[in-house]
Amino acid sequence: MREERIAEKSAERDEWRRLYDMVGKLLFDHGLEPSPANFELCHRYLSGRDGELNAMIDRAITKDGGLNEAVTSAISAKLDSGLSTDELSRIAVDAQSYLEEMSAILARTGDHARDYGAALESEAQGLARSASPVVSVETLVELTRQMIDKAHAAEEDLRRTEVQMSAMRKDLAAAQHKANSDPLTGLPNRRAFDHHLRSAFENARRANSPLALAICDIDHFKIFNDTHGHQIGDEVIKFVGSSLGRPANGDIFAARYGGEEFVLVFERGAAADAIAILDKIRAAIAARELKVTHTGQSLGRLSFSGGIAMLNMQDSPGSILKRADAALYRAKQDGRNRITAAE
Repeated sequence: MREERIAEKSAERDEWRRLYDMVGKLLFDHGLEPSPANFELCHRYLSGRDGELNAMIDRAITKDGGLNEAVTSAISAKLDSGLSTDELSRIAVDAQSYLEEMSAILARTGDHARDYGAALESEAQGLARSASPVVSVETLVELTRQMIDKAHAAEEDLRRTEVQMSAMRKDLAAAQHKANSDPLTGLPNRRAFDHHLRSAFENARRANSPLALAICDIDHFKIFNDTHGHQIGDEVIKFVGSSLGRPANGDIFAARYGGEEFVLVFERGAAADAIAILDKIRAAIAARELKVTHTGQSLGRLSFSGGIAMLNMQDSPGSILKRADAALYRAKQDGRNRITAAE
């Protein structure tokens, strides 16, 4: 058994080294800076788990003969946002159109009010010159009726535009949700996690309340993915994501960090129970035999490992993340399928 584990770990290290060499070659061949963003982009491309990313990079290489910093930045931004250029353009055009329409309505209303005021002033001057009171009153009644009609029309126009703007606000809310959501699992994505962690960190410091951060990683996912295929691999990621996201509430935030990694932030009262909550999810997943729904084929058992760090006085958002990651690494070293607390 021990020899098998040693052989498995050696094979896994060989695979890591091969992927590391391939990432370095891709960066070097295209003259890309070895930045974290470019490393991640190349890793995602070479691991082959993101069809949209691979298609975008392949098109860029075919069209331009290679990659450059501008292209990789544009691809990263598009993938992070989850929004198409057409969607953003449509929302921007609609917003501009509705604002211009409201401005025109208000301008017309102002012109009508000025015209009405001028007409009233003219009639008042006529009365002062002893003009016929009957004619003046009839004129005033007609002017007032016209002004009321115009006011009603403007009110209707404004109401219609308000309905259109309300629909646009819903589009913007949906766009924001899409930009902050992982398309595979439906969980918040890394962008949303980074924002939430900063906010939770500031709140914990200000209120002197506890906070815990966990990083989880599916065990032997690459072997599982290579054995059963990317489609089954995606379903496994969705299954683990839904299990980790189920307890999410006002004090627990769960997100997909990337690939087969997930992160959870436990705030206030939930922080003290973070290890117990996470270990309960781990045990439930590890005890379950996975099967392909439509065929009944057994996929065996699955597990994940996790590292948890509690906020201390010296921490920053970056350091607590680093400590949780180190705890995850120890959990992997100690045999996987376990939750390890940071030192």
